[in-house]
Amino acid sequence: MSADNSQPIQTHSAEEQIVQVQYEIAAARHAVVQAIDEASDELVALSRFIHDHPEIALEEVRASAACAALLERHGFTVVRGVAGLPTAFRAEAGRGAPRIAYLSEYDALPGLGHGCGHNLIAIAGIGAGIGLNAALGEVPGTVLVFGTPAEEAVGGKIIMANAGLFDEVDAAMGAHPGTSEAVCPTVEGSGQALACQAVRVEFRGRSAHAAADPYNGINALDALVLTYNGINALRQHVRSDARLHGIVTDGGQAPNVIPDYAAGLFYVRAGTLAYMRELVARVRRIAEGAALMTGAELSFSFPEEANSDMISNCTLARRIKVHLDELGLHMPEAGPEEASGSTDWGNVSYVVPSVETGYPILDRVCTWHSPDVVAAADSPLGYANTLTVAKALALTGLDLLTQPGLLDEVQREFERAKAARGG
Repeated sequence: MSADNSQPIQTHSAEEQIVQVQYEIAAARHAVVQAIDEASDELVALSRFIHDHPEIALEEVRASAACAALLERHGFTVVRGVAGLPTAFRAEAGRGAPRIAYLSEYDALPGLGHGCGHNLIAIAGIGAGIGLNAALGEVPGTVLVFGTPAEEAVGGKIIMANAGLFDEVDAAMGAHPGTSEAVCPTVEGSGQALACQAVRVEFRGRSAHAAADPYNGINALDALVLTYNGINALRQHVRSDARLHGIVTDGGQAPNVIPDYAAGLFYVRAGTLAYMRELVARVRRIAEGAALMTGAELSFSFPEEANSDMISNCTLARRIKVHLDELGLHMPEAGPEEASGSTDWGNVSYVVPSVETGYPILDRVCTWHSPDVVAAADSPLGYANTLTVAKALALTGLDLLTQPGLLDEVQREFERAKAARGG
């Protein structure tokens, strides 16, 4: 009779399995942080290159190419020119679900340069992607980095969202530099941004001599002034989160000629996309009334796609804040606050659970979009804090890949918040 050489089946207790999982997660966390540390010189050099060669919206040729090249060197597959935007890109590493995305910006302000710190926003997203990619050998999932041009004008993320680039993403994250008052939007009512629609109002009338026969003219400027005054009167009848403002772009050529053409550009902002649309309809009726009163012909158009309001996912933000604290970057606690500006991040936040954390690059408060910010965006503090934020974003991505139920919690909050806004 032959001997039985089979080996006994080894089993692991539940405690041993927990220890093994914890060990693997710890190894993945170490890989995330180490990868960003090892890439720090490259990331800072990239940020300085973008800072030293500012390119405005849709002209970020060198910045986009440099960002894509760095990601390719770190194992990402990059597709350039996505959504019909030559300076946009999509970079991917890993496979399968969940799919975690980081968004990078790199456009500058006309005449000022990087007075909003987008050179730092670029490396925050890229650094986070490199960090999370280093952990994908330990855990399954996909990491994506999107190069999103023209945040300051046009709104590249709006075009990319409309093209469906974020439809299969499970969570999207990014970071925006700020002053010493910057916060991570961990509570409801923080991290707000206003929905915004640009509206162009044009009137066409009939020119005539303003003194000899004004009765033969149709004054397009009168129609525009009536519209402007009507919008101004509307301000006292809107909610506190609404903003209505604009300028006259064309008002005639000579005071002794009845203007046959006049035009204005207005921004209609509100706390939610639904209320913004309601206000746009009211502005249109004001302009239609002005056309009726004067006999001028109205053209009412939208020169740009609308920015949605920002739905900041507090569940994601709280995880980011935990990691920021662990890494030593302590910021003031967030609280509910009234939104002021608008961003194309809002359009992404209606498609996928999203958060853009703030973080300081100055130790004081200053006016944003200013020379002070240009200097801070190329400072030791700016780079140090951006790399720390990149680690926190990457570690939050790792949490989504390894913590059962966390992504479900993120998704539930997303659906509730969107429904509450009429989304």
